[in-house]
Amino acid sequence: MARLTEAGVNQQPARVAPRPAVPGAKGPSIWDRLVRYAREVWAELKRVDWPSRTELVASTIVVVAVLAVLSAYLGAWDALFTWLFTQVLGR
Repeated sequence: MARLTEAGVNQQPARVAPRPAVPGAKGPSIWDRLVRYAREVWAELKRVDWPSRTELVASTIVVVAVLAVLSAYLGAWDALFTWLFTQVLGR
């Protein structure tokens, strides 16, 4: 059985050295780069598998319920320690 390194699996691709800067040569303008970025973002957003309305509502309810339970839990500990320290310090 071959080792993974011998089989070429999980190997980092060879790095290509950056091209040296040519004096006076300019790359694409900032406007061209912004337009390209916006097109790529739009294309990526078209590929997103958006949740349905029922999935979104169900997920929101779960998040709100978990936040309510955790805030009540932390609030109870805070009230307990507040009472405990006022008893110990005698204020």
